[in-house]
Amino acid sequence: MSRAGLAAFAPSFTYPPPSELEVPSGRGFIALLEAFRATGGTAPADVLARLLEEYQLGRACSLTQLVQLVQLVHTGQVFGFEWRSSLWIPMFQFEAQDLALKAEAQEVRAALPQLWSGWAVAAWFAGANAHLAQCRPVDMLASDFEAVRRAASAVQSVGGFNPVHGRRAEGLGLRG
Repeated sequence: MSRAGLAAFAPSFTYPPPSELEVPSGRGFIALLEAFRATGGTAPADVLARLLEEYQLGRACSLTQLVQLVQLVHTGQVFGFEWRSSLWIPMFQFEAQDLALKAEAQEVRAALPQLWSGWAVAAWFAGANAHLAQCRPVDMLASDFEAVRRAASAVQSVGGFNPVHGRRAEGLGLRG
């Protein structure tokens, strides 16, 4: 069978325009999953909590891993985005070998507006950025941390990214 014939059977995926990343939608959710795939993917919070528990066996913990993960999200040390009542965590925020938090990801997140929802933060990391020659911050974090940090800092001063929704104040502020 020719390549053209095989292509007819392969599902085609096109990224939605950047504006669709700004508002939670099915296409935006798929785009975020695709954007984070090369840097560790995403995991539902309950799955990540179980992984954290495996890596931390033997450590004395007074709280369950899921509660600890929720606290990390609530304090802004880690961000996640909600989709259909599940919290999804981009895994680039963790070291692959031991799930330790990456300081670089935390520092960049801290430079972004604190009132942004997790969805808005994820969209910023996943979207092409003019300060990074149209590269995505998530792709540049490991290779040029300083440039990504400067791009995040520029958001507040220049308003280079303007999601249409902000972090909600109710509850733990995890919804977005």
